Amino acid sequence: GCFDLLHSGHVEFFQEAATLGELYVRIGTSDNVQALKGRAPMYSDEERLFMVRQIKGVHNAALSVGSGRFDFVEDAKELRPDIYFVNDDASQLEERM
Repeated sequence: GCFDLLHSGHVEFFQEAATLGELYVRIGTSDNVQALKGRAPMYSDEERLFMVRQIKGVHNAALSVGSGRFDFVEDAKELRPDIYFVNDDASQLEERM
């Protein structure tokens, strides 16, 4: 995700996911946000990482190594998660699996 304007819904999402095991969060890079949303994020990559890393339950957070809509694919191959946790508004979930 972008997690640019971090809010209570993001925190609740992370905390819920963390109840299922170690939570690894991957954040879309500023370049990828620009490409997908047509605008630069308000906060830098470093600031967004810092904020997400401070949330209780987040075991690890890093920038996603991929690009495009499916920027998580390479990270998922490396991490090999038991569960891939997405929020309810994840568009076209079946394409992500």
